[in-house]
Amino acid sequence: MNLVDKLSEKLLPIVSKINNQRHLLAIRDAFIITMPLVMAASFMVLLNALIFSNAAVQKIVDLSFLSELAVIVNNGTMSILAIIVCYNIGVNLANFYVQSKAIDDPAFNSVHAGVLSLATMFILMPVNTLVTLADGATAEVGGVFSQALTSSSGLSTAMICALVSTELFVRFAKFKKLKIKMPDGVPPAVATSFNSLVPEVLVVLIFGLFVFVLKKATGLNVPDLINLAIQTPLKGFVLSVPGMLFIQFFSDFLWVFGMHGSSILAPIKQAPMLQSIEENMLAFQNHQDIPNIITEPFANAFGLIGGGGCILPLVIAILWVSRRKDQRQVAKLGLTTCMFNITEPVMFGLPVVMNPIFMIPCAIIPSINLIIAYFATSIGLVGKTVAAAPWITPPVIQSFIATGGNIMASVLTILLIVLDVFLFMPFVIASNKEAQLRGEELLE
Repeated sequence: MNLVDKLSEKLLPIVSKINNQRHLLAIRDAFIITMPLVMAASFMVLLNALIFSNAAVQKIVDLSFLSELAVIVNNGTMSILAIIVCYNIGVNLANFYVQSKAIDDPAFNSVHAGVLSLATMFILMPVNTLVTLADGATAEVGGVFSQALTSSSGLSTAMICALVSTELFVRFAKFKKLKIKMPDGVPPAVATSFNSLVPEVLVVLIFGLFVFVLKKATGLNVPDLINLAIQTPLKGFVLSVPGMLFIQFFSDFLWVFGMHGSSILAPIKQAPMLQSIEENMLAFQNHQDIPNIITEPFANAFGLIGGGGCILPLVIAILWVSRRKDQRQVAKLGLTTCMFNITEPVMFGLPVVMNPIFMIPCAIIPSINLIIAYFATSIGLVGKTVAAAPWITPPVIQSFIATGGNIMASVLTILLIVLDVFLFMPFVIASNKEAQLRGEELLE
């Protein structure tokens, strides 16, 4: 058994268990649901920057009055992300318990878990908020939930509320003595509400008491406590260069063993990355300095050229220098899919997965790209990312859209593709020599 097989034998069961862990699965699927909203907000930010507020366009036709559209769309998308994520985590986690038969009660409804998650989230949120008035002065107002806590900034609070409240709800729902049975003939919606009445009330009271005791004892509110203990350290790691490179390398490392690294790591990186791109979008929309280099669109545009492992340059390298007929056939078939960042045909068809020759470059080259892109962005050669392009957007176009129309971002992507092709070439040649040693015939 070679080293790759030994690593795979040890790694696969661990990663498979992590990937199917109920809490991480619920978080990951909840974030996936938000992607269309993030795309919609990004699209409006780009329209605002490139058309509505563009000085060159205004010389032809004044569309500045449409710039408010971006704000309106943002209010219904990025500004309510925490609410959407909170509800869906509760529903997803409750559905897991139903599907796994951990709770076997036909009257149990996962929608109640989602609604309860939202209720507990708002219980934890303070209603006294510091606001900025029109004249620039600040004032504290009561009875207002801060948009900062309903947007990506409040995702940590949302995730914790959804997980804890749903776990408590499911456990209480298992106690038969806490259920209120309704007579036959009562509408199902009424029956499920009464069935969940006592468990939900208990969860709400637990959260309410916790907030009350915490405020009386320390004067702190829960979102501030979570931000201090969890969100700030996590954001600091994920949005740092070492954190970015660790996540990218580990993601690609899992990929070459046949596991979807991006999905596995999504629960860890998604909240800080969403907050990062939202801050950039707001700054771009308000014509302010863009604060963050590291965002998910940045990692996608420069670290996932052709998908996980930067497969597009590998395909080009194979078509250029490989004399193996099997490799060239797979590369021809996979070229189209890689142009849209779909890597599976090449990953499993070539294969890259469990292939000692191609595993090394596919795990390392994306991180090299990110180091170069980070340096180029930090010195101002390339614009920072301000929008989220759909993941199937072709690489050069994706970097152009993600940076709000920055030409140098597209130029950098082309240069990275060229560099990656040359980096992959020695490994392609090595695979040809290895095939030749096995007695396979190579093309002339």
